[in-house]
Amino acid sequence: MPVDRVTPAMARRIELWPLERLVPYQRNPRTHSEEQVTQIAASIAEFGFCNPILVDSRDGIIAGHGRLLAAKKLGLDEVPVIVLDHLDETQRRAYLLADNRLSELAGWDSELLALELKELADAGFDATLAGFDSKEIDDFLASLERDAEPESSEAEDAVPEVPAEAVTRPGDLWLIGPHRLICGDCRDRGLIARLFEDRKANVVITSPPYATQRQYDLSSGFAPVPPEKYVAWFKDVAAAIESVLAPDGSYLLNIKAHAEEGERHTYVMDLVLAHKRQWGWRFVDEFCWRKTDDGVPGGWSNRFKNAWEPVYHFSRERKIKFRPREVGHWSD
Repeated sequence: MPVDRVTPAMARRIELWPLERLVPYQRNPRTHSEEQVTQIAASIAEFGFCNPILVDSRDGIIAGHGRLLAAKKLGLDEVPVIVLDHLDETQRRAYLLADNRLSELAGWDSELLALELKELADAGFDATLAGFDSKEIDDFLASLERDAEPESSEAEDAVPEVPAEAVTRPGDLWLIGPHRLICGDCRDRGLIARLFEDRKANVVITSPPYATQRQYDLSSGFAPVPPEKYVAWFKDVAAAIESVLAPDGSYLLNIKAHAEEGERHTYVMDLVLAHKRQWGWRFVDEFCWRKTDDGVPGGWSNRFKNAWEPVYHFSRERKIKFRPREVGHWSD
């Protein structure tokens, strides 16, 4: 969108107002959890009240509701404000949204962010005061360490021959750097508890076996599940996932119903509905995994062969960790 070369209205001064003079906007759609208010308060205590509250000519808050709550938490008597008396009523309401939304559209340079966090940590500064939690900081620092590791030689990356006798047995737990891998039945909640210990998963992604569409290695102990028994068989899988999923986590299920006698089987539909109606999951959305280069379906005698597979998104709670703008990208 082109922007005309004009001189915008600018605030000329900052005023100090008592807290009781400020009037919160009753229809403010932006929410502030107690945890976030505590973070804002800690930031103000560390850096000072660097970001004044924006108000209109009637003392109503346009931007800064979270900062007001933090000021009350800190026991402050007054706060800095900037009066935006040049906005009309419609502009005031629009800017209340824009002030929050425009900042969300910015991104991060992950490499530079990791460097900044590392240097702050090296200086002994508590980087959580910048709004990042300890796990996020650890993940960024770990990414720097991984990038600093020398590339493996071809010999180190070579895949060894499969031994005549399997090394891994059911119940074996492998520690692979920061990762954990266990051999066993994913429906066994005791086994899953060993894998996760006291941790919780933010995301669980599973692509379970098809019903009777394929033959599996009999030595694995898994036998194809008839479609009419699939939902009952999968119940323990969903329960195991629930036992380790964080309250605000997501569970993604990738499964495509096979066709019999020229028509799709309905057991996957039954499975999706069972998650919602029997097991209490929230059905968040459905995604398509494109599997061919051109997205054009193949053909059978009486139907198309889909060039995609469905991925079903479930959660236990309404509010989940979901930041699509940070992980999404356009397809090639």
